[in-house]
Amino acid sequence: MNVGIHGLGIHLPKTIRTNDWWPQSTVEKWRQKATAAVMRGLQSPDEITTEGQRRTLEAMAALRDDPFLGCRERRVIDQGQGSADVELLAARDALADAQVEAKEIGLLLTYSTTPRYALAPEFGLLHRELGLPRNCISTSVDAVCNAFAMQLTLAAQMVASGRVRYALLVQASIHSRLATDDDLTSALVGDAATALVIGPAADGYGVLGYAHGTDGDFHRGLVCSVPGGTWYDEGRVMPWSPDARVGRRMVLSLADWSKQIVEDALADARVDRKEVAFYASHQPTRWLRELTRDHLGLDNARGIDTFPWMANVMCCNVPLQLALGTREGLLRDGDCVATFSGGAGVTWSGIVIRWGGCA
Repeated sequence: MNVGIHGLGIHLPKTIRTNDWWPQSTVEKWRQKATAAVMRGLQSPDEITTEGQRRTLEAMAALRDDPFLGCRERRVIDQGQGSADVELLAARDALADAQVEAKEIGLLLTYSTTPRYALAPEFGLLHRELGLPRNCISTSVDAVCNAFAMQLTLAAQMVASGRVRYALLVQASIHSRLATDDDLTSALVGDAATALVIGPAADGYGVLGYAHGTDGDFHRGLVCSVPGGTWYDEGRVMPWSPDARVGRRMVLSLADWSKQIVEDALADARVDRKEVAFYASHQPTRWLRELTRDHLGLDNARGIDTFPWMANVMCCNVPLQLALGTREGLLRDGDCVATFSGGAGVTWSGIVIRWGGCA
């Protein structure tokens, strides 16, 4: 059975935080630190061994005086709201877009960067509030910024097997609950929620191929815990890098990972890169989508840069681009879509989809 995307939902918080929200003294401190980091890279050419790394360092150097990395604004959820609140809004939007009733959902997969509680994933709250069937299989897929790709791959197998007819996939990036205001990541990551309904598709449509990679050597590149300890130690939990060298290697590897994994997904789908009409990628910076598109040679692929006005919305990056592409007429039935995403830990994925065929 072919499996495709029947509906997409998004929720973007109303509160917009622009760059001038942070004191100039804080911004200047960030600028000096960012410039120094890039300069160290420019002065150490021996660490650059691939074309992807060279392109990445050039892109970083072009923005070395901009600590916001090309971002002008980002969304922030209201005080008192939690991830389940915004996930619910995105999920309802996706169900309405798909014209699928809650009682038809047989699988619910979620991921939130900041659930309210440890050991109590919030898919239960969504299940209850949406009125999903008691026998709906529900769980979370913890793959950070790569959660969407993992969810889609797993759910597609369930639908294709005939075990369930429709699956609901939900993602939430609520970073404002983590970073302190003097931490640069508070300016580079935003809040959002996205959701998708997937189900049977016509022959030749839907998910055509995929590829996934994992490398535990990068596990300490980026974590979220009490700095210097674990998340269950006393103190404030926030994002940080236990090994800055590993974190830097992770950033420098993104372009090469994208090329390898998307090419593998295209081969799995038996699709030529010239056929790709729309490309959606992870967007932790202003330059990554365009850089990876060019590095892949996807010359005919349209796309949307969300980072300038949303910042990095982590697990929501790719589904947000797909939803906006559809709503703005950039993504049409019959288009071949390629996606690239990666998550701390570290994993990365490429998926190829023939859009439409789900009426």
